[in-house]
Amino acid sequence: MAKPQQTQPLPVVPAAADLPAEPGIHATASARRRIAIGALGTQLDRTVEGSAAARLRTILQGDPRPMVVSGDIDGVVSSAMLGSVAREWEVVAVVTQSSRILVHPSVAVGVPDDIFGVDLFSPAFDNVSNHVVEFGPKRIKLEAVRQAFEAWDSAVQAAASKFLLAVPAIWASTTACYEDAGKPTSAKYKYPFGTAQVLLALLEAAGYPPRFYDRQYLPWLVANCDGGVSSYYAHAYNASVWWPTMAAAVGPASLSEQVYQLVATMRPHDFIDAVNRLDRERRAARVPGWLNDDWNLVDQSVATIERTYSWLTELTGWRDPVRGGTANIHTWESVDISTSGIVHVGGQQYAKTTADPAAAAASIVGATSAINANFYFGGFSGSRFNWVGGW
Repeated sequence: MAKPQQTQPLPVVPAAADLPAEPGIHATASARRRIAIGALGTQLDRTVEGSAAARLRTILQGDPRPMVVSGDIDGVVSSAMLGSVAREWEVVAVVTQSSRILVHPSVAVGVPDDIFGVDLFSPAFDNVSNHVVEFGPKRIKLEAVRQAFEAWDSAVQAAASKFLLAVPAIWASTTACYEDAGKPTSAKYKYPFGTAQVLLALLEAAGYPPRFYDRQYLPWLVANCDGGVSSYYAHAYNASVWWPTMAAAVGPASLSEQVYQLVATMRPHDFIDAVNRLDRERRAARVPGWLNDDWNLVDQSVATIERTYSWLTELTGWRDPVRGGTANIHTWESVDISTSGIVHVGGQQYAKTTADPAAAAASIVGATSAINANFYFGGFSGSRFNWVGGW
């Protein structure tokens, strides 16, 4: 007679409270998903009163607005996209990294009251941008600097009730004061893409979707603004939360979903093929380059900015969004920014802040009149708060 089989005891599954804590990105994953879904699901729903999509729709239904844009590929692409649906909006100023501003003669006397910022953040006017802009609750020891950042955060929050501040970091309460992996609202988990991706989602959610006539280059161009293609894989722990959630909030048949799927399902050489194909076309036409191999602008010269806007209008079929025409940007005035400030909040240069906290605090307060302000993380000099004034 066969011997009865002996049964093994079932393993004891420990209760959640008994499990060891997983430090870092895994411990915060669930909380970060909830934050992204709550922020994007609300702000990209135009039926929600006061949402970014609802407010943008109201703005687009109103009077035409002049635009001030950043002089990089994200600002150029985003402003052209916005101008394609806002039919009478015009780019009147371009802020370059050399701390100068190209200004159309019609607005040379100063920043217009009804200006709209693209890929720039200011608490003084409506804008859409992609950086972290609030310091947050950390009580740093430098009292003057702490109080100045508290005042800055209060100014940002007050501005958000008055203006459209379409900034994912504000929506998700992402702050600059923490960069560690243990906090779901840490800057480590900030929205990791460019203005172009969130602007596309906002326009679709607001009921003003742009048309993508070109499918060879334009989807890749929008996807890669601010290094979106590489970020999706290099920082997958964060990017794979933000991008699919943003696409889902707009809808499965949206352009946002198509751009996301383009990157999510790409083969290793797909983006490189697009880069090389465009370069072959350029060389065959014997025209100077405007994009480098990472599809950033080769520089921020007037000629490059003109060439990029011109190529975009030819590629996309979108109208020329530049006041007076792209071909005339070289006739604009190039002026110095009015004021600027840098306050180091970490890294090797932080000693400058601790050596003169009163000066640092004064610089932070000055940012309330900025035409562009945000926090930058990492790099040789460490994390810092940057801002520049207008003209």
